[in-house]
Amino acid sequence: MRIGFIGLGAMGLPMTGHLVAAGHDVTVASRSRGPIEAAVALGAKDGLSPLGVAEHSDVVLLCVPNSPQVVEVVDAMMGALGESKTVVDCSTIDPDVERAQHMRVGATGARYLEAPLSGGTAGAHKGTLTLMVGGEAETLSNTRPALDPFAGLIVHVGGPGMGQVVKLCNNLIYAAQMTATAEATAIAVRSGVDMHKLLEVLTHSTGDCAAVRTRLPVAGVVPGSPASNGWQPGFMTDLMVKDLDLALSYASRVGVPMETTTTARQMLAATSSAGYGQEDFSAVAKVVLALAGAK
Repeated sequence: MRIGFIGLGAMGLPMTGHLVAAGHDVTVASRSRGPIEAAVALGAKDGLSPLGVAEHSDVVLLCVPNSPQVVEVVDAMMGALGESKTVVDCSTIDPDVERAQHMRVGATGARYLEAPLSGGTAGAHKGTLTLMVGGEAETLSNTRPALDPFAGLIVHVGGPGMGQVVKLCNNLIYAAQMTATAEATAIAVRSGVDMHKLLEVLTHSTGDCAAVRTRLPVAGVVPGSPASNGWQPGFMTDLMVKDLDLALSYASRVGVPMETTTTARQMLAATSSAGYGQEDFSAVAKVVLALAGAK
């Protein structure tokens, strides 16, 4: 299959690698030359621009940071879209902006899916990402060969915009988990609790959650955690703040109160302001621990 990939960031580049390894003809574009050269070294072709990628691809995948960039890329591709093309947006953006892109692309005769991702950079490298797909089921069925190489689970969650709604629900829960894990860690540290024992108890009790298992924020307790690896981002603080802003905005439009998410967003924004915006979002614990006077 001729596949295009636009946006070779921490997620997009390894996803592209899986597509090349699966034997697809892959054409790429990105804002920076370094990732393009890395993708070409893996066996992809340089499409030079989003328009060039769309011209040389049957399925075009997007993985860019925000709503305006998705709109910008769709704008750039419009001249090459038509009945033989499918666009799949793997970004996390505003559900209503996504619905508008479904309509714009559909008006050209092309097909459109949204497929926001969960699993972070680790999942992208392993090819085990979860995809929350919004759009037509038939389009998903026809497009699966372009998604399977980097996916562990693909779920069709509904029509246009529903993939983004489900993704925002997932991320606001994860953010709340992480802020609670940070506060629990601060209590344990200040009280002299053995953190390995804490982890053992939590993972066999009602406090068990993904944040505890993968991001308990004390170095040396969870070997693969950001805290044990210089706070290298599996998911950056700044991106989580962006996603919580999207969730809060959308919730306001549909009339849902969001007190817990608002608190989590405030703590993560403080983490960005403290200089940890490019670190993993579990760095919120550094702020909580500092406020608690704990190391």
